[in-house]
Amino acid sequence: MTGPSSTIARLPRRLLAALLAGACIGGFSLASTAGAQTASLEQRAAELQDAIEASDVELSGLAEQLHVAEARRDEAQQTVQAAEAQIEAAKQEVSRISALVRENLASLYRRNLRGGDIAELDFSSTADLLKRNEYAQAQNDRDDALLEELEAAQKDLADQKAEAAQARDAAQAESVRIAAAKAELEAARAEQQALLDQVKGELAAAVEAERARREQAARAQFSGGGGGGGGSFSVDVGPPNGSAAQAIAAARSVLGAGYSTNPRMGPTFDCSGLVSWAWQQAGVNISGSSGSMYASLPHIPISAAQPGDLIFWGPGGSSHVALYVGGGMIIDASSSQNAVVERAIWGSPIGAARVT
Repeated sequence: MTGPSSTIARLPRRLLAALLAGACIGGFSLASTAGAQTASLEQRAAELQDAIEASDVELSGLAEQLHVAEARRDEAQQTVQAAEAQIEAAKQEVSRISALVRENLASLYRRNLRGGDIAELDFSSTADLLKRNEYAQAQNDRDDALLEELEAAQKDLADQKAEAAQARDAAQAESVRIAAAKAELEAARAEQQALLDQVKGELAAAVEAERARREQAARAQFSGGGGGGGGSFSVDVGPPNGSAAQAIAAARSVLGAGYSTNPRMGPTFDCSGLVSWAWQQAGVNISGSSGSMYASLPHIPISAAQPGDLIFWGPGGSSHVALYVGGGMIIDASSSQNAVVERAIWGSPIGAARVT
């Protein structure tokens, strides 16, 4: 998804403008004037349902983008913390080795000075430099190794500082992207709400009838072993995970919970948050965004989906994910219904994957 500037993002607005053409101020009055080129009530309802489904995919996709950006920021921040701890360890190692080198040097100088004090040496003088050279020759292998350790420790310190700086830059960049993603999500949400606000009266009944018609068709298509495959899929992926029934029961236990990106894994949920949470209740970890779930799990044709499998929307499954419960039905977090709902497979999913 590319956000509100994309074709899908603009679809609700274009359809809304078309649907409002000829409507009376103060609500929809769908009676046509003579000769007016207006769509039938059923056609308008179908167009609105298309727009609602498109906005569902759009908002879910934007929420997934936000989730991915937040995960990258959190990972970068963890890298910063780890690098800072390693920097401190590297500093201590540099200090330890330096102290050993200085102690060996001081011991040799004391011997050269026949009891003199190290403070009496002038390290800038030629004589003292020669003594340092004598020291290096005398200590040879042992102190060469110490000096090599010191060099390695200093290089490690520089590397850790560079890694920390890069991680901080990455975290800052993700913070900027998160702010942009949130603004984009809020704008799309407002656009979706403006669309939903127009579904009133006679048109609302027609939209509901269209939704029911689509649900009946989807149940017939996907529950009878037919229907499209939905993208590439793995062969012989094995049966669904034995805890699928527990995951479905968990998802059903939160039907009606609100849709939200924060919090996203209870008490409110977004699409991937719901799926992750439901499977966690069954003891299975499939955390991540919808796109990462689709990338990491074995693919199956939608027509072969079994209860507990996941259904995906958008390029590479990046826009939306739902938990399949059988009979052509899914449980998912819907932005347009602002809740976790159980409904028929809707729209144009791109594929399915199995939690094995």
